[in-house]
Amino acid sequence: MTTIALFNHKGGVGKTTLTVNVADALADLGLKVLLIDADPQCNLTSFYLEEGQLDKLLSESDDDGGGTIWSAIKPVVDGKGPIKEIKPFRIGGSNNLLLCAGDVLLADYEEELPTAWTGSFARKTRDYDVMCALSRAVRSLGKKHVVDIILYDVGPNVGALNRTIILDCDYFATPVAADLFSLRALATVGRSLGRWIRDWETVRHLASAADQNTLLHGQPVYMGYITSAYKVSAGRIPTLPHEYWEKKIAPRVRDTIIEDLRKVHPNLVPQTTNKIAAIKDFHSLAPQAQTNGVAMGKLKGYPGVNSGYYPQIEEAASEFKLLARELLKRSGVKIPAKP
Repeated sequence: MTTIALFNHKGGVGKTTLTVNVADALADLGLKVLLIDADPQCNLTSFYLEEGQLDKLLSESDDDGGGTIWSAIKPVVDGKGPIKEIKPFRIGGSNNLLLCAGDVLLADYEEELPTAWTGSFARKTRDYDVMCALSRAVRSLGKKHVVDIILYDVGPNVGALNRTIILDCDYFATPVAADLFSLRALATVGRSLGRWIRDWETVRHLASAADQNTLLHGQPVYMGYITSAYKVSAGRIPTLPHEYWEKKIAPRVRDTIIEDLRKVHPNLVPQTTNKIAAIKDFHSLAPQAQTNGVAMGKLKGYPGVNSGYYPQIEEAASEFKLLARELLKRSGVKIPAKP
């Protein structure tokens, strides 16, 4: 079981879109994927669930019978009990794709995390439990359902919640849009990650041997960056604005994220090529996918999807499958052999 997050401090870089389509491609390759909506905005959950279903789910999440990620960790955060077992949603009738629903009340969990972070340095068991609650709930769910990949969708910030998630991940990748603010956000990502990892190493060093076995491992390996939603002028040739930003992205990744993590430990940045893939802008396919609650490569035959879009749909399916294969290669996860 391998945990991966697509993470950037900047919003609007296509994290949720990438997560949905990568998960679909991984499932098509035969891997069982558990999607974790760890963004209090719940964009991933709202992509898959109908409004009425989501409204009912969120209205009950604070109750004993709740079924969101918050419902699972609430007893620990409230200090009233262990992790609660919840049931994931099966997506699109596929046995290979599961969703752990998000919750706006994850914001309450995030408010508890700074105190738990500080208390972890003082070796307080209660604070260890709060820091590791999400990890334990997610990994328990993954183990029960025998998943191959856990894929986190996270919010666009370097706050306490994302700190806990990234420190629990085995790998992470950075989606980057071709604009100034996305580029500048990379420096914040690198600095924050380096500080988080060093600080958590201190927490683990101070902890007893028994506690070390239950704490977040705190060694997220960087897979590289993905340029998303770039415009094309003809065929696969990027327009000049994208080329301009593309020339700036690679050195910025190298000088910020790569160098910051390498200072912590070289094993955190093992790749010789930092660019994972470039995903073009598929224009109207993204909103149509949102409307129908499916990946872009699965839009054929859905209401309102004109056959004129079919070549783009096929191209999207192909691009995301190539991206999924590259992520598997960089994480060392094998594609199951066909029976």
